[in-house]
Amino acid sequence: MEEVDMDLKIPDPLRADWFMVLVNIQADLIYNALVVLTSPLFLLYRSYRRATATISAAEKAVKRAPSRIKSGAARAVRRIWFGVMGACHVSMVMVVAMIVAVVVGVGIVSLYVEKPVVVRERLFFDYTEENPSAVFSFDKRKRPFGVPVGHKVHVSLVFWMPESDLNRRIGLFQLKVELLSLKGETIARSSQPCMLRFRSKPIRLARTFLMSVPLVAGIANEAQTMRIDALMHQEKWPRTKAVRATLIPRAYTRTLPQLYEAEVVINSNPPWMKRMAYNWKWTLCVWTSMYLYVPILMTLLWCFRPVLFPYIASRTSLEIENSEMEVVEEEEVVMERRLRERRNKPRRRTFTTTQETYYT
Repeated sequence: MEEVDMDLKIPDPLRADWFMVLVNIQADLIYNALVVLTSPLFLLYRSYRRATATISAAEKAVKRAPSRIKSGAARAVRRIWFGVMGACHVSMVMVVAMIVAVVVGVGIVSLYVEKPVVVRERLFFDYTEENPSAVFSFDKRKRPFGVPVGHKVHVSLVFWMPESDLNRRIGLFQLKVELLSLKGETIARSSQPCMLRFRSKPIRLARTFLMSVPLVAGIANEAQTMRIDALMHQEKWPRTKAVRATLIPRAYTRTLPQLYEAEVVINSNPPWMKRMAYNWKWTLCVWTSMYLYVPILMTLLWCFRPVLFPYIASRTSLEIENSEMEVVEEEEVVMERRLRERRNKPRRRTFTTTQETYYT
């Protein structure tokens, strides 16, 4: 057994703890004093940093303001320009559609509406024939068939006859009017007697005495105008190509009347539906053009929208491309996430021994 040295002194723990406490208190006092003394400097530095950051941000905003104003003004001018050009483009398309509708509408109404035929032509009778005749053909009017099908044809003849003794002695004579087809066949025929208007001898003498000055001066003449409603016919097939008038003397005579001039007057009367359409032709043109304008405009907007509105079409195509790019990017992100998940999955390793298989 070793002997314990009883003279060895053991330090007192209470004295050591008291000393350390005093040192810590002293250090805390010094630190707090230093913090209190230096805190205003730190506050000033922080405020300075914040002021400098605010000033630099304001300067940058002021520098960027003109560029933003310029870009905003350019964007506004661009939008206004595109708006004006779009309005002009749309108005041009609408005007073109209106012109097309008017042309088509007027064409349809013109094809349906049939104008009444009014013809007044001179006739020249051939007195070398036994029965003088005169023929009026629609070929002279630059159309082979002058009267449309369905019209009622009124044929009249106007004779300007002198009040000669021969005409008074002849009295009655026969007038025959025929409608001829393209092959020369007779379609319709009428025959009726004609006579110069009778005036007795005293009436003729009194009239000659009263009209002596105009008669001598050539202002008046001794002639009568005779209008004869010769024929009425409903136009149908075969078509009428010519009108033939024939003068026939009274029975048992060969004397023919004397004529200054002869005219044929042809008037046609269309059916009531076409007559109404002709009377309201311009109203029908307006309404037909309006009814055609809407379908034409809808067809243009439906079938030729990319051509009529290229700005909208380009914008929609860009939007579609952007949406497709976004979809592709989303798919790529999903694929990358899946690949990361597959890479981060722990792999299971197997160890085989002669007896058992262990999994880790």
